[in-house]
Amino acid sequence: MKIVYISKGKMFLCNEGKVSELPCERAAKYADTVNEINRNKEWKHSGKGAEFMGAVEHYADAADSACIYGISAADSGMIYAAKLGEMGAIYRKDTDSPKAPEGHIYTGMNRQISDISFKDGRIAAIMDGHLAIFDERGNYDEMTDGASIESSPCWSASDGRILCSTVGVAIDGGSGVSPSSILSLDLDAGKIEELFADKDNDLIKPMNDADGNYYFIRRPYRPKTEKREPVWKAVLLFPVRLIKAIIGFLNAFSVIFGGEPLRKNQRRDDVKTKNKSGRELYFEGRLLEAEKNEKENAASGDKNPGIFPRSRVLVRVSPDGSETVLKKGVLDYTLCDEGVIYSNGKELILLGKGGDEKVIADASFAENLSVIK
Repeated sequence: MKIVYISKGKMFLCNEGKVSELPCERAAKYADTVNEINRNKEWKHSGKGAEFMGAVEHYADAADSACIYGISAADSGMIYAAKLGEMGAIYRKDTDSPKAPEGHIYTGMNRQISDISFKDGRIAAIMDGHLAIFDERGNYDEMTDGASIESSPCWSASDGRILCSTVGVAIDGGSGVSPSSILSLDLDAGKIEELFADKDNDLIKPMNDADGNYYFIRRPYRPKTEKREPVWKAVLLFPVRLIKAIIGFLNAFSVIFGGEPLRKNQRRDDVKTKNKSGRELYFEGRLLEAEKNEKENAASGDKNPGIFPRSRVLVRVSPDGSETVLKKGVLDYTLCDEGVIYSNGKELILLGKGGDEKVIADASFAENLSVIK
């Protein structure tokens, strides 16, 4: 079984349990081109003359501005969506020959292309927050717009519909968004239908199977609201904050020009920062307490405890409307003939139709899973 996935902006292939990183030809070429341009301009922005004129510039590594956002199995290979600087792009790749030249499908300046799904020569993609349908020559039609943000498109396994998640965005100047619900877009009938919604939870990453079952991940909804500090509190705290700012500036000044901090028990390399634990990470804009979650999952009897909270659950809804929680602590998943392949943040695991689990491979933060048939 071949599984492609994304981890921390890079592409990986799991082939019969063996994981290897897939080289991104386009990202490498982009980085080489940008670095060459920077080297050619370097004489203008370095040296004593540039310092005197105030024209010194430090260029970031171009490789840092290339990132993979979407991946999908396509026929016998795969396609992926990438961000290359200010460009959004879609390319085709042969997983049997990872170093072979990649096929170009689409490139657009100032475009952001993220989640993608391929079926029968068509690509459902999220472009600039809305759903678009591409053909394999790069032509596309935008299907949604307005005050909403779509994500995780997936072609229906039983017909020509597209399933996706969507959130409503405040249009009154606020920064709030609604809980994520699940939509069905019938391209032939030109109809959009809301399939599932929950005022207390986000419903994300929808899929279905040929038997009429729907799958999605449910997680607690956390409204994004701006907490404004009362004016009276800001006035009272102003002298304290001013003194702290002055002390902080003097301390940094002492380290830079004197070689040691004002506070005797403070190290030179710890003037300003208070680092989080390596097991405290941010994912989807939320603090992920990985070590704590893993301990709680193990204490709850999970055979393969992962690092995501148990409140993030994989759900199956049967044709009669009955709901079954298949697994807790799920980062992402995909369907296969044997059952469900899911990621717990540490591993890829096959959840069989009988409920048995089998670890396929170690895979840190594996998401956007897709099986190549």
